[in-house]
Amino acid sequence: MKNTDSRTRRSTAMLCLVSCLLFMYSLVAPAALHAREKLRVGDMPPDSLGQDAGGNRVRLGEQRGKIVIISFWASWCAPCRKEMSILATMQKNATRDKVVIFAVNWRESRERFREIIKALKDIDLTLVSDAGGSLGKEYSVTAIPHMIIIGRDGRIAAVHIGYGESEIPSLVDEINTLWNKPAE
Repeated sequence: MKNTDSRTRRSTAMLCLVSCLLFMYSLVAPAALHAREKLRVGDMPPDSLGQDAGGNRVRLGEQRGKIVIISFWASWCAPCRKEMSILATMQKNATRDKVVIFAVNWRESRERFREIIKALKDIDLTLVSDAGGSLGKEYSVTAIPHMIIIGRDGRIAAVHIGYGESEIPSLVDEINTLWNKPAE
């Protein structure tokens, strides 16, 4: 009788252990799958980029045939501020029928975003707020500035993290090369 009780307890303990492991796997597996879904060069980015400063929905699919640059930045980030003036110059020179630049204000409050809109009113960039960081999460943003370049075919062509003035000529060459590549 004692042997049977001992086996029953072991079986019950084993069943509890297996159940706990399966439960833990069910919690961890979705996160692991999501981590593997990190956007890479060649991937199609999510279509929705939230709303611009005017409250209009931003859909990347509407930009097909153009080069799209998405730059995640914040007002407290000195390299980001330097990059913003370069992006504004690029937008002005390239015209919106060829290149569209979205400056995504990352993880700053809506109130701060409204102040930024006023301060940048003369800059021709489409400003988007990502106060909660959800867009940044979709694009695997962990540091800024974080730039995603989308080719005319709608696929991610390049990802650049950080900013350096020495990189500007190669960035311009990269965009020109993408423009000369067929949109498919």
